[in-house]
Amino acid sequence: MKSVLLSFILFTTYCSADTDTELFLLEAVKVGKKVQEISQGTSLVEKLPLIEALSKEYTVDSVAFDILMQELSVYYSFAGQYKEVLISNDRSSNENASTLDDVTQFEVKGAINQILKKAETHQIVMINEAHDRSQHRVLTYQLLDGLWKQGFRYIAAESLNNNASEQIKNDYITNNAGYYTKEAIFANLILKAKKMGFEIISYDNYKARKLNTIEERETNAAQSIKEKVFDKDPKAKILIHVGYAHISEDKWLASKLKKITGLETLTVDQTTRMEQSNELYEHPTYTMAAKNSKLKIPFVFVNNEKVWSSNPNKWDVSVFWPRTTYQQGRPSWVALGRSQHNVTPSDCKDKFPCMFEVFKFNHADEVPIDRIIVSSIKDKKSVFLSKGDNIIVITGSDGKQITKTTISG
Repeated sequence: MKSVLLSFILFTTYCSADTDTELFLLEAVKVGKKVQEISQGTSLVEKLPLIEALSKEYTVDSVAFDILMQELSVYYSFAGQYKEVLISNDRSSNENASTLDDVTQFEVKGAINQILKKAETHQIVMINEAHDRSQHRVLTYQLLDGLWKQGFRYIAAESLNNNASEQIKNDYITNNAGYYTKEAIFANLILKAKKMGFEIISYDNYKARKLNTIEERETNAAQSIKEKVFDKDPKAKILIHVGYAHISEDKWLASKLKKITGLETLTVDQTTRMEQSNELYEHPTYTMAAKNSKLKIPFVFVNNEKVWSSNPNKWDVSVFWPRTTYQQGRPSWVALGRSQHNVTPSDCKDKFPCMFEVFKFNHADEVPIDRIIVSSIKDKKSVFLSKGDNIIVITGSDGKQITKTTISG
């Protein structure tokens, strides 16, 4: 069931390129079943090389190989392996033949302030992500404080299961709250929103699907948000975090929301101008922007009050992230204001690769607030600690605990 659902979600990355829907879904189901067969009962650390090996069987099948690379990339994001995420993306990419966008009349400004300015006149703000880019969740995390001050009291996320609210009521998020929320930054995002007082809204599977079409899914999602939020609170302000094309104002969720509620949605894209592990696969506008911008925070291009969009007919704002810098093996944007703690590879007791996970409570169903893989005794890595006590659990590749310590952040 999970693989079929993931396959449908992954399809949203292809539809704009006029991919044959039937072909994709058939391949996705086939590949998904194969992944389940080879990885059932394995730990996250064990899954990664298994899917890597499986991908070699599909190198001549471009659709299946792309699906495998996406699924592998998502698992790498769960494991805190951002460099591997980028490499997986590039392995299924072609050299970018896009032309450089003309942004010569625009200046670079920080994305947070510009989005907040635009949000003042909207009741709905929608931000997208690439599902394997945990970085994209950081933008939404950073917007929470400013949006709260503007009266936003609801947050919805595509990833959340119907009973998600029940899964985050005890100051931690469980593995049953959603699929992508099993990734640590997504868990931190939802936890912060909950602690601030946002009402958490799940919508993507609230209404039963009969046709499993994009039209049905987007219409159901918009109707669910209307029923859960605007029917009860017509003046409500809501932040919606989605994947890829759902922000599109032509046939996707943003357009359905406008039709059903009559409200304009502020739509923010992060997925069309992105960093890759090799500039050959980057959109040239991203490569140019990353080289020329001196900002160390996500940024946008602005001309007076106009914010540049890579496709103004589909979304309002395009966000660029500066090229990632690393410290002790971790991207700087992972910090979320937390303290960095260097790990000791010898704590793995020579059981490499091993996993370091940080918990607040260490319940059996708790999603960690940070997670990384240490591959050898020479692998210099770190974890991020929140204020108060943090429980660091080290497990071997088989998922069995090696050690557990408590450290103050």
